Amino acid sequence: MLNLSEKRVLVTGVSSAIGAEIAQTILKLGGTVVGTYRSSDSVLLEQLSTQGGFESFHWDVFTEPHFLEGQQAFDAWVHCIGVIHPQPIKYLNKEGSEALFQVNYFSATRMASLLMKQNLLLPKASIVFLSSVSSQYPYRGGAAYASSKAALETFAKALALELSTKQIRVNTLVCGLVRSPMFDASKAPYSAAEIESMEARYPLGIGTPSDVAKPCAFLLSDYAAWISGAQLLLDGGLMLNV
Repeated sequence: MLNLSEKRVLVTGVSSAIGAEIAQTILKLGGTVVGTYRSSDSVLLEQLSTQGGFESFHWDVFTEPHFLEGQQAFDAWVHCIGVIHPQPIKYLNKEGSEALFQVNYFSATRMASLLMKQNLLLPKASIVFLSSVSSQYPYRGGAAYASSKAALETFAKALALELSTKQIRVNTLVCGLVRSPMFDASKAPYSAAEIESMEARYPLGIGTPSDVAKPCAFLLSDYAAWISGAQLLLDGGLMLNV
């Protein structure tokens, strides 16, 4: 069984469905979690807050992460922050694209830089980013979103190189559709028939937050000590049909 005891993990985005499940899994495996949230109006956050080994701080990615002040170094960091704003290329605008990149890409790059500057990552730490299969297989209306995730994946590889001298590992989970509020938002531009056809392309069905949290826990654990710069595909067999 995986063991994350004595590991202190920063999870940015614990009020999301996937972020909350990742935090919950880390706690079940013996780790402790420092989580960030944008909105305190979250049942998932309330449930986490009742458990020992969990503390949380408000952080909006458009502001400075003051919660880092006085923090001890982390054994791991999982970045679960992301948004989807479907927008056809014909109607792309600077404000919308910049806001999406601020959340999906620059929130990760800024946090990584700050953690490095403040020496808040212990040697042999593990970093996990969440990306999307759309980085390689974009969809109609998803040009900006897919581009932001492609940028994140490339950044993760560069970060893995720069942190390798400290034996710090950086990996990315490349996810297909996962049942969550973000999944519901991504369905907005499509008809019921199109959504049914989309879901039928997944031989193992649409994923759940747990299907992401368990592989994430593996990458955080010592079992993945020789894995860095990898992109682990979590797609329920979707790419078998490509």
